Amino acid sequence: MRKAISLFVFCLFFICCHMTALGFNENDLRKLLDEKKCTAGVLSTCNLEGANLNGVDLSGAVLTDANLKGAKIENTNLSNANLAGADLTGARLRLVDFSGSRLSETNMQGSMLIFVDFSGANLEEAAFQGAVLKGVSFRQANLIDVILDDIDLKLVDLTGAKGLKPNPCSKGSLGSCNQ
Repeated sequence: MRKAISLFVFCLFFICCHMTALGFNENDLRKLLDEKKCTAGVLSTCNLEGANLNGVDLSGAVLTDANLKGAKIENTNLSNANLAGADLTGARLRLVDFSGSRLSETNMQGSMLIFVDFSGANLEEAAFQGAVLKGVSFRQANLIDVILDDIDLKLVDLTGAKGLKPNPCSKGSLGSCNQ
């Protein structure tokens, strides 16, 4: 019985000490809001998994390789921000301005994007598989090698977007491949 209690206490201590790996880091969020960047070194990344970024002005913020999985981002200005390599898997974005931002190799699989503006943004090699896009603007955006599988583009503005391919079996295409 004593060993079982000791093991339980040890497991509880271990889980509590490593909770930041399971969710966003308060220090990262504070640093992001204060300094508009989350990079302390070459290999460090910002862990904002599950964070709530509502009504924040992060224009020009540096969020390269940031973990924003499951984040709720609403009424937020991320224009001219650098989110290259960021992971927004399963994030909920509503009324977000990414105009002029760098989002190359960003992962937005399974995300919900409602009234999001990517005008003039660089989304080269970004992934949107299974994302829900409603009222999204890609006007004049770079969509070279963007993955748009399982996407309904009826309510999406692609005016002047670069890099789209009509071949339904190629990377960056607008169709679905049945081969």
